[in-house]
Amino acid sequence: MCIGGAVFFAGVIINRLWISNYFSDRAAEKAREELLESWNRPSQTTVPFSSPASTIAPGEIGPINAPTIQEAFALLYIPRIGNDVWATPIFEGVQSKQLNSGIGHYPQSQIPGEEGNFSLFGHRNSYGQPLINIQKLQVDDEVIVETKDFWFVYILKHDKIVRPSATWVTGVNRLPELGLATNEPFKVITLITCEPRHSTEKRWVWWGVLKAVYPHATPPPALVKPND
Repeated sequence: MCIGGAVFFAGVIINRLWISNYFSDRAAEKAREELLESWNRPSQTTVPFSSPASTIAPGEIGPINAPTIQEAFALLYIPRIGNDVWATPIFEGVQSKQLNSGIGHYPQSQIPGEEGNFSLFGHRNSYGQPLINIQKLQVDDEVIVETKDFWFVYILKHDKIVRPSATWVTGVNRLPELGLATNEPFKVITLITCEPRHSTEKRWVWWGVLKAVYPHATPPPALVKPND
């Protein structure tokens, strides 16, 4: 009876995880399509080849409108874990309604290109689980954010496991590991998820610094391949 009950319980859990992932994936796909449509772009998850890619000076970046709560305003790409995070919608807000459809942006933090900390949270287990493989990330991996007009390329520099109460991780923290000069603008991305998997006991945090900005017409090299 005990073994049979345990097997049944495990089956129920697995079924619930599958269902939550299924509906979250569908919601993310719908949000991505709607966002691309609002940008007047084709509905696709592949990046068209365009060469040569050229960066632009920070002063050439026009104003990016502040998103409203629940709005999908950008797409996230992490080549190292591209099977999990590729054209994943970024929503304004970190409540269940946003996190169950993609990645959430802490409203009190900055948006791409702004000086400050662009802070994001994503599920690691169920509900799409975009950051399920955060343990595979490495120093110097690229994290790419796509907006209507630009591509922002961040380079991961440091990770740390903290308590959920460590809200300082979304602030302006000139950690030595980031390698920022004293007079260098603080333009950082922060990725946050739960640790360990299947638990909310702690948070796994990665920080990265802004390396380059590309106009949307010329995607960063990490995302494109020449047409065969």
